[in-house]
Amino acid sequence: MKKSLILLTLTSTLLFTACSSKKQAESSTVENTNLTATSLYDVDKKVFEFKDITSKHKVTYVDFWASWCGPCRGEMPAAQELREAYKGKDVNFVYISLDEDSDDWMGANTKFALPAGHSFVLPNVSASSIPAQFAVNSIPRYMLIDSLGNVVNDNAPRPSETEAIKASLDGMLK
Repeated sequence: MKKSLILLTLTSTLLFTACSSKKQAESSTVENTNLTATSLYDVDKKVFEFKDITSKHKVTYVDFWASWCGPCRGEMPAAQELREAYKGKDVNFVYISLDEDSDDWMGANTKFALPAGHSFVLPNVSASSIPAQFAVNSIPRYMLIDSLGNVVNDNAPRPSETEAIKASLDGMLK
């Protein structure tokens, strides 16, 4: 009985804590020769640079996620509540998907009503320097970035950690 309980606890912890990154497919999901190691694209397949989407607001809250990640999906309702709580404030919510299949990402984008202009996918996860630059080895993963593009917290609280993330955001907005 004790072994079963320990096994169940361990399995639940692993399942609901974080997802490891899936292996990247051989081909890129976007065919664009202008892509760099820090490129992302939005639902219209318009290419953006990471620094350009994280430096226009006083605070940027970055959410690394994927459609296949249970814990990532579990955070989305709290993420929506957090966006609503900071509506009209200078907080930029950015969602960066590590999905290899853009159709899966687009479907999850729609399901979770991620705001246009704030949801991006890496064109080629293995060629991107973004996950390595921030040591994104598991997801969900959150970061706080200031208006100068400086990472203030590379392991920020999750949206469901309401008090902690609100304290961090409020502190940066002062």
